[in-house]
Amino acid sequence: MQLVPATPAPEFKEISGWANSDPLSIKSLRSKVVILDCWTYTCIFCLRTIPTLRRLQEKYGAHGLQVVQAHSAEYQFATQHDNISKALARYNVGGLPVAFDTKNKTWEAYGNMYWPRHIIIDHEGFIRYEHAGYGDISEFEPIIVELLEEAGKTRFPPVNYDDKNPDDEISDTYGMHFAGMAPEICVGYSRMRRFGNNQTFRPEETNVAVMDSSSRFDNVVYLRGKWFWQRESVQFVSGGKEKTPAITMKYNSAKRVHAIMSTSDGRQARAELKLDGNSLTKEQMGKDAKLAGDGTSIVDIEWPFIHNLVRTDRQEVHEIEIIPKSDNFMFYTFVFG
Repeated sequence: MQLVPATPAPEFKEISGWANSDPLSIKSLRSKVVILDCWTYTCIFCLRTIPTLRRLQEKYGAHGLQVVQAHSAEYQFATQHDNISKALARYNVGGLPVAFDTKNKTWEAYGNMYWPRHIIIDHEGFIRYEHAGYGDISEFEPIIVELLEEAGKTRFPPVNYDDKNPDDEISDTYGMHFAGMAPEICVGYSRMRRFGNNQTFRPEETNVAVMDSSSRFDNVVYLRGKWFWQRESVQFVSGGKEKTPAITMKYNSAKRVHAIMSTSDGRQARAELKLDGNSLTKEQMGKDAKLAGDGTSIVDIEWPFIHNLVRTDRQEVHEIEIIPKSDNFMFYTFVFG
């Protein structure tokens, strides 16, 4: 948590809608201590913060705290109200006001450059603290109590600080960050310069990817088959000679494997999943994976979000292989936990 010079908090800008609340403003929130959570549902660090923010609101909401989430967009699909609303339902964000900052104008007004970022605003509307990334509740709680006491909210009993972050389905599904974990890798050409294949791919064109059968580097994405390389993703193109097109990555260490995937036309897409060349076992399957009738492990994709594919009890090393089974399959990002 960083103490900053007290400056007036900018007003919310160009908010295109609200969830769980009537429209709010910085002015209307005067007299309350505000945690402004600048987040996006495609950021795993943002998701890991939700249980902590929910706990703080439950604990101090009656004493003058208000958490407000300003949802901005990391990917173009995250500007769509329907997708944001689906994410709020999936992650049980029902008790916190959410501003749809679909043009990222509020995000920009607060000088943001990353997700998540938390701005702590006092009861007079001044920014007092900033916090980057997800963190322990122990970083937030003393500051919130300090500012509530400063605002004259002295009616609550002596505070028993929480000694650990709350556990819930989000932390169970997506896991937590640890040292040495495989990195997040986005495959769109706006972020990735090249794939691991020994060939050059052309942006905004269909590329035929050939995967060398020799050893592959850890934490590098490889393609096989025909793929259209887009700014934020790769889209599978059917009709190639390759019988088992795939996107693969050997990760060096993880307990959870996730993928941001989508469908190009709104119809359900499907992909087969393999670890080290084999179907996932029941013990390895993540929340969004399942077994098909023939015993193969698959994932069905209906809208763009972070799909949980693999979960293990220990940090493990594997090569994950995602094999498209429909011609509307789109892949954005590998994420680990």
